[in-house]
Amino acid sequence: MSEDQPLLAVGSGSHETNMFFVQSLDDQLDVKASFASKFPIYSLALHGNLLLAGTDRSTSVLYRVDRARLLGYTEAEEDGPLVRCVGTFKSKAARSVDVAAPGSHAPTRRVACVDFAGDAFLACVGGVVSVWDAAHGQQQQQQQPMRVERVSAQPLTRAVWSPHSGANLIAATGVDGGAAVVDLRRRGRAVAWRVSTAACANDAAWSPLVPYWLATAGEDGAVRVWDLRYAATSPALTVRHATSAGVPRRVAWSPTHVDLLSVGTSDRAWRLHSLHGSVVAECRAADDVGAVVAACAKGSTFYTLSACGDLFAHRLTSQALSHAAVHRSEGGESALQMAETAVYARDIRAAADAVLSQPLGSDAATTRALCDLFAAKPRLAATAAEWTLPAAVPRAGLTESVVELEPTDGAAQRAMAADLTRLGYGLPPDFPLDAAAARHPAVLQALERLNTASLQSTLDELVAQSESTAEASSGSSSWKAAADRAQQIIQCVTSDPTLLDARLLRAVVKLILPHDCIAGLTLGLGICQAYLAHQRQDPPLVSCGDLDGLVHVLLFPTVFDADSANDQGAGMTTRTVGAPDAHTVRQRIRECLDACPDVVFEMVRLEISIQDAVLKGGEQAHVAEAIVQTMKEHARTVGQLLVSSPSVVQISGMYPTLTTISASAVRLYLNSLVPMRAYDEYLVNSQWWRVAPPAHGLEEGRVVGNDMGWPSSYPLARMINRQTATLVVPRFARQLDVVRVAVAKEPLSLEPRLYRDTLLKIARINMLMRCDQALTFAAPPSADGTTKMVTTSIAESLLVEAFDEVGNAFLMLLEALARHASHRDAHKRAAAEALPLVESLAKLLEGQSTAGRGHVALVAKYLRKLEHYANS
Repeated sequence: MSEDQPLLAVGSGSHETNMFFVQSLDDQLDVKASFASKFPIYSLALHGNLLLAGTDRSTSVLYRVDRARLLGYTEAEEDGPLVRCVGTFKSKAARSVDVAAPGSHAPTRRVACVDFAGDAFLACVGGVVSVWDAAHGQQQQQQQPMRVERVSAQPLTRAVWSPHSGANLIAATGVDGGAAVVDLRRRGRAVAWRVSTAACANDAAWSPLVPYWLATAGEDGAVRVWDLRYAATSPALTVRHATSAGVPRRVAWSPTHVDLLSVGTSDRAWRLHSLHGSVVAECRAADDVGAVVAACAKGSTFYTLSACGDLFAHRLTSQALSHAAVHRSEGGESALQMAETAVYARDIRAAADAVLSQPLGSDAATTRALCDLFAAKPRLAATAAEWTLPAAVPRAGLTESVVELEPTDGAAQRAMAADLTRLGYGLPPDFPLDAAAARHPAVLQALERLNTASLQSTLDELVAQSESTAEASSGSSSWKAAADRAQQIIQCVTSDPTLLDARLLRAVVKLILPHDCIAGLTLGLGICQAYLAHQRQDPPLVSCGDLDGLVHVLLFPTVFDADSANDQGAGMTTRTVGAPDAHTVRQRIRECLDACPDVVFEMVRLEISIQDAVLKGGEQAHVAEAIVQTMKEHARTVGQLLVSSPSVVQISGMYPTLTTISASAVRLYLNSLVPMRAYDEYLVNSQWWRVAPPAHGLEEGRVVGNDMGWPSSYPLARMINRQTATLVVPRFARQLDVVRVAVAKEPLSLEPRLYRDTLLKIARINMLMRCDQALTFAAPPSADGTTKMVTTSIAESLLVEAFDEVGNAFLMLLEALARHASHRDAHKRAAAEALPLVESLAKLLEGQSTAGRGHVALVAKYLRKLEHYANS
């Protein structure tokens, strides 16, 4: 039968009309044309537009068939033959056909079988298989074969290419009861697998779905299925009808079911057997069934040809297949039972309706069985990576022409049972499930539900395993399995966020984070973005506030968490803050999510960027610069988002430390400012962590959540303020002292850059420290054991004095540069040194009022003096 057209070719041993072409329609078989070839036909093979006929003179004749005209698809513009001979191929025949050795069959010149594998084809005469190239043969009309293999000393009854390995593997059966597999990739002796039975083997067929299954039909009434991965002395499975006395003549596999095998017998019967032990269908012809060809033009159709020329088409109905369905459940009314029946009948739409009619998730076993039922199985590869023929074992006394293989002691039978359980349930390998889903929306909906149910069940198991003590001690990789499903989780939440519970999502992210921080954060961000998209729909499917637990895990420790502060505030002479519980913390996170979810999810993105910078490593200065730059970009983004969002006290775009609730991000940012000597930035950002809430002042014992979100009420404030008092303020004070000493000794010896940096820091601290409230700490004991009290603030008088001294010294330097007699462009150089500070101070003064603020007036007055040099 043609692979891509509903066309069959039938041959006859008659000397008259002996070639027929039959079109298979939905309800009938229509003979389209008949011809008389020069010789009787004993074997046929149809491939595309090529037809190969085996004759009784050791010759195979290759014809070209005009299928389009034959089937009436096109009308010919000129008269020409529908079937034209394009080549003849002579096989090597036996020397004598008249005398046979005792105990041997008489030699014959009949071409017992022909078969195509792409452009290659084989022909059998006697026990020899010859292989030709059809494309090359059409050009030369007659040629020598590419390969000649003597498979048996007795005539062969059947030789067929494996449909899985191209023109490489050939299965052959003979009148001596042997079955062999020829591997043309081998040099020398190509017979790679052989088994013998007591009776003549009439036919062989490769499974179209399982590349290592081979079925043979024996004269003893048995159809044997062999697993070619094993050299078994007995078959992996035997099919034999209990009451039939007929001999199997032809055997063919179902192209749609792994476990269905059709057999044509000598008692005029055709039967479709299930490898699970039942007979699915049965029909009788007028005489011996001569051939069985399996095809799948529409549904599942089998063709039988009797010895007297009767051609039948057997089209299986869903009702016939439903009786052979494989079930894992009991009770015919359950959704699983109905879905199993529909899937086996390949009625995917009905199976989808059965899935959609029942709620999933309540019964884990049923959900797992439904997922297995609809699981897409990939095509089984015929490569050595998947399976190989067993290696031959040399034995004493064996000739070179014999291949003996090691017995396997029942391994083939066990493997066959396992494969039937795995492949016989549900869909066959390489089933076009995507095409069915594209045709029927209900199928797509059912697949989505099953995928979600399967994913939820798997995630529940992974989380449960990670929480067990046994798994924790063995170091199991449940988190890797969860991380591998990250994309599937995001797709599921994007499709329908109500399918997976938010608490389960939190548990999965929490499982991944300790092992792969970036992967966990990325998964969490994907979930957050999917929730945000669905919240913006009308009506919204979910609320981002439901992700408070997930955000808590992603940004843990947050500024609300008690364990975010490594220091417990020893020596802190201010009020104490009660330790919050997880419920209180998530209430605050929910407030942020309800008010501005975009900003909160930007915090997660910030966490990814900072963790990525830390994990990449490198020089400390470079890592610190990357963190600071990332925080500043994040602050700009948050500032833009807050323009259209309600005001939330604990989130502000004014300074980077107020743009995230992640304590880790805040700490890393502030700690990165220290090695960069950006003390002004540190002090300006940290002042908000010392401002007492106006509603409660310095009242003791307040709990986070009752202070309206003021940063000074968070546990993180203890660490920040203590570090400010014990580290940052002393370092900045020392830096001022060094500059002031140098200015007093030799003001012209300092670099202009150092003047600009010092003056800008003093100006920023003086002008931007608006709400600072000094807090006092006990510094670490000195070498002599004394303890000194330190504070978080710098005296304003000290800053004013320092600004005045350093500023005047810088003006002296600029004046000296402007009056330098040996420099032609002295004024330009002075302007170039003054201009950067002028621009920075001018930007700092934008929107500032000098009324009642002496430090602002001081800076403004100094700026006017600088502009004299910058404008010259």
